Amino acid sequence: ATRIPQCPAQQLEEIICDADLDYLGRDDFAGRSAMLCHEMQNMGTISSAEDFEKMQLTFLKEHHYFTDTAKALRNGKKEENYQKLIA
Repeated sequence: ATRIPQCPAQQLEEIICDADLDYLGRDDFAGRSAMLCHEMQNMGTISSAEDFEKMQLTFLKEHHYFTDTAKALRNGKKEENYQKLIA
């Protein structure tokens, strides 16, 4: 259920998908993103922090939560995090 792009087929899969990407709408987004960037650089998935930032901007713009709870709890902060990246 957590493969990108996420395509959950039932409510439990929606919950799992939202939990997997919960950090997008949290206060610790920047720290988690930095760790993910470092991991992806070490794996050779991306070549630079700039590449990661471009990827992250696109991902945040296109991402959506599935459950009403995640939407209510995380969408506002996710938008804040996106705005910080484009500033």
